[in-house]
Amino acid sequence: MTDDIRVLVVDDSEFFAEMTAETLAEDHGMESHWATGAEAATDVLADAEIDCIVSDYEMPGPDGLELMEMVRAEHGDVPFILLTGRGTEEIASEAISAGVDDYILKLEVVEDQQYQQLANRITSAVDQQRTQQRYELLVDNTPDVVAQVERDGEIVAANPAMADLAGVDRASLRGASLTEQFPETGESWLTAGQAVLETGESRTFESELDGRHFHNIVVPVDIRTERDTFQLIARDVTERTERAQELKRKNERLDRFASMVSHDLQGPLDIATMNAKLLAEEFDENPEELDAIQRSHDRMGRLIEDVLTLARQGDTVDDPVATTIETAAEKVWPYVDADGTELVVETDAEIMADDARLQELLSNLFRNAITHGDADTVRVGTLADGSGDEDALAFYVADDGTGIPEADYDTVFETGFSTAGDGTGFGLAIVEQIAEAHGWTVDVGESVDGGARFDVTGVDPA
Repeated sequence: MTDDIRVLVVDDSEFFAEMTAETLAEDHGMESHWATGAEAATDVLADAEIDCIVSDYEMPGPDGLELMEMVRAEHGDVPFILLTGRGTEEIASEAISAGVDDYILKLEVVEDQQYQQLANRITSAVDQQRTQQRYELLVDNTPDVVAQVERDGEIVAANPAMADLAGVDRASLRGASLTEQFPETGESWLTAGQAVLETGESRTFESELDGRHFHNIVVPVDIRTERDTFQLIARDVTERTERAQELKRKNERLDRFASMVSHDLQGPLDIATMNAKLLAEEFDENPEELDAIQRSHDRMGRLIEDVLTLARQGDTVDDPVATTIETAAEKVWPYVDADGTELVVETDAEIMADDARLQELLSNLFRNAITHGDADTVRVGTLADGSGDEDALAFYVADDGTGIPEADYDTVFETGFSTAGDGTGFGLAIVEQIAEAHGWTVDVGESVDGGARFDVTGVDPA
């Protein structure tokens, strides 16, 4: 789109300036102005908003490069295209070093009527300028610290968030030393920046400043300058880090509490269980009462184990390993008291998981199917994840037992939920907690055989 581009053509030849301006307006839809010389150009700029300046290089009085310096001192970085009569490397180098956005041979425009090429150059320069302005607006309004820094640590540009962090005004940061302004973390920022300039690859790392935690991203910057620069983006993640640390402390306290409680309960329970067995061996007049005592002791033992397991399964899985669902299922099946129930594994999928916790999840689902669902067959398989992520997997555990009433779907994973009078009410809560620790989601429904089916989604394949 060129109809919203306002261009000023400057040339000491009135004929060339007017002709070029009219051609850009009539043939390319630009709003065009023209001026003969630098002083006339400044008068136009005082009265009109200009998006791009096209100027001759050799003019009486201030030349094209001097005009560019005058314009940018008063009006900022207006895109500037230089028309040169001589296409020498010396002029090209001088123009680029001075910071012109583009340059083109004047004879190519005049003799070959290459106004389309000139219009394309103008459009490209304006588009680039507007993109840069939108980027700067975004950077200026982001709460993240953003800065452009030279290889030696000199700050080229910084946003308001960095000025606030340093406790100085923004203008004073330009040209300042990164390590002097931020003695606590500046060295790590600079070291990372110098490394990315060597490798060309971005880096991410954590740092601390005045008790605040930052997640940092450092990338090389490609700009038209002989000096190497890198961009630093530092996000304040103090609240997130403190929440994670507090959660870790709470989990550690919960783990210690659960261990203490289970230890304090297990001792008396062991004594009671042992005495019940001695009574059963010595007195056989009331076997039903003794069996009831033993069943109560067994349930208390399972409760203690489940409370301890629940307390220890909430930590996020940070280092998953490649493991197969089939192997995990077959490892735990012998220990779930199957009592004639058949296990059918219909997948050999390899996934990323904490192997021990995956086994714990499957073990609880198997026990639920056998103990509470009275299932004859338990099936394990994989299915489409359904999230739209082609890399994600899902697996299921389904049975042909009595199933779970649909009215209970919303509460089945809550602590204390059980359909059996002797259940602990922790098994499915443990399943959900292990799934969440992996970043998975677990849902309950009805299997094709009318029993219960648990789908675990969001699983990463190995």
